[in-house]
Amino acid sequence: MSHRDETNDYGTNQLVAAAVPADQKSAPMSIATISSGFEKGDFLVREEKGQRVYFDFFEEAFNYIAYKGYIRMPKEEEREWMDTMNAVHASVKGGMKYNTGKLLMVLFRPIEIEKE
Repeated sequence: MSHRDETNDYGTNQLVAAAVPADQKSAPMSIATISSGFEKGDFLVREEKGQRVYFDFFEEAFNYIAYKGYIRMPKEEEREWMDTMNAVHASVKGGMKYNTGKLLMVLFRPIEIEKE
């Protein structure tokens, strides 16, 4: 897989996958998100099974989820997920019951499926 340098919202460079193999796009995956704007901690990681973990620093949140094997989605796919989640939150009549924060990053991890 090739990689390219890309500047993120913080103005720093990061290594980003340029493309996701076609077979991986159709493979089952688990997503995780990093959002900001919460009282318990400045950053929130939401991951599989609804687990939520708060952090005071972005680096802590990113390292936590990266250690679990999640990687950042390619920009176009990440934008699609962000647009979808924002539309879902906006569709709730009267607004969301809880603070959803500002979605900063969507990450994924392929799910291993056992074949019989």
